[in-house]
Amino acid sequence: MGKYSFYPQFFIIGLQKCGTTALASYLQKHPDVLMSIPKEPHYFDTFYTEMNLNEYVRRCFGHRKNENILGEATPFYLRVPWALARLARHFPHAKYIALLRNPIERAYSSWWMYYSRAMEPFNFKEAIKLCLEQQEFAQMTEESWKKIMIASRRGETIHYRPYLNDGYYAQCLNKFFQYFDAKQLLIIKTEEFNQDTASVMKEVYGFLGLDCREGEIFEKYNEAYGSSARRIFKLAKNAGLLRFTQSVPYSVRSRIKKTLSKMGDKKPAMDPEMRAWLARHYAPYNLDLEKLLNRKFVWK
Repeated sequence: MGKYSFYPQFFIIGLQKCGTTALASYLQKHPDVLMSIPKEPHYFDTFYTEMNLNEYVRRCFGHRKNENILGEATPFYLRVPWALARLARHFPHAKYIALLRNPIERAYSSWWMYYSRAMEPFNFKEAIKLCLEQQEFAQMTEESWKKIMIASRRGETIHYRPYLNDGYYAQCLNKFFQYFDAKQLLIIKTEEFNQDTASVMKEVYGFLGLDCREGEIFEKYNEAYGSSARRIFKLAKNAGLLRFTQSVPYSVRSRIKKTLSKMGDKKPAMDPEMRAWLARHYAPYNLDLEKLLNRKFVWK
């Protein structure tokens, strides 16, 4: 496959705001696992033409010591069709993990993430209306996607809103199954992951061929920023500081995120009318998911 003897054996491919950061963090603590730095390289969806596979491995896994299992977690891979095609080309036999959350909660958390970072100027109701008016993802070009992702990394105002589209799980999975066998994919319900983390992690370890560690404690992760973060991000944006965020070491950025999550009030409750509208909107998509996987997803 190239000059490197170790390449990623598994990928956490989605979806955003479904628990991918927590899962990657738990796996990183296993002595046989090495997760990429950064956690989300975005190689196969965004930066594929900027470096070859060996350079991607060198940059993201160059800190490897004795770990035998390498993995990364870019939650857009499941959504982006050319990312799946590239993964199939380079890693046709790898293992893949997807976390699926109540799409209503996922949409709201996604909006709050961008809103609290001062990247989303509109309230949730207005933002959802804009989602319905924007270009369908299937019509988006790779170049357009790259511009969107680079702008997002710089903290610029959001132009493509993934709040609704990323909750159409059956559409994403149907694309995945065009390239991979169902046995290569472990699907985790975020609600079960949060409620019984130890049992789900045991399932993940088994799927990846890892030994379980008795008595392991899983710290709860919450990346949602507090309400005061928006004001701080606005100040940073006006000062032109956000464009330098990617040059800040990943460990430092992680500590900043934890600090901001504790500032101000927590994410406000969703408007009941919006919740009811989203429930109606997602009902047929959730039914498609149940039919595809022959599995019940009780989401309200």
